[in-house]
Amino acid sequence: PIRPLLANFGYNTEPEPITNSIVVGLSQQIGLNNRIHKLLEEYSKLQSNWDDDGAVAPNEMSILQAIYITTLLERHGQSIFHAAPGPNGEIMLDIRNNKKTRSLELIFYPTRSIAVTFPEDQKPVQQNFELPDLPGYLEWLNKK
Repeated sequence: PIRPLLANFGYNTEPEPITNSIVVGLSQQIGLNNRIHKLLEEYSKLQSNWDDDGAVAPNEMSILQAIYITTLLERHGQSIFHAAPGPNGEIMLDIRNNKKTRSLELIFYPTRSIAVTFPEDQKPVQQNFELPDLPGYLEWLNKK
């Protein structure tokens, strides 16, 4: 289906809050990350306690951020390995290189986003994620 979306992201930061408005047009639901788009749509329907252990329903802003990144990556030829909801309303995108020797997890919480890199044979590194950082993460992920 055709589903144009407007995503407004906001973070409470000091001294001024940060906000962004992004228009995402999903003209078709076919493509490289079609499976991930379908998963995100299903996750958006989850209710609180979806895991029978008290998990919070996925946050709408977290879903919108994941849809935006999924669409952006698809347009640039980067597949997403998996997407999953978390117990605090967050959404996680697992992005791996072709050899599956490196991976990047982007975790979208209602008030912040986190990037976790998993280098070959090293400990994971967690950092705050900002959209302008995405090209650097992808370059690292797909480095030969």
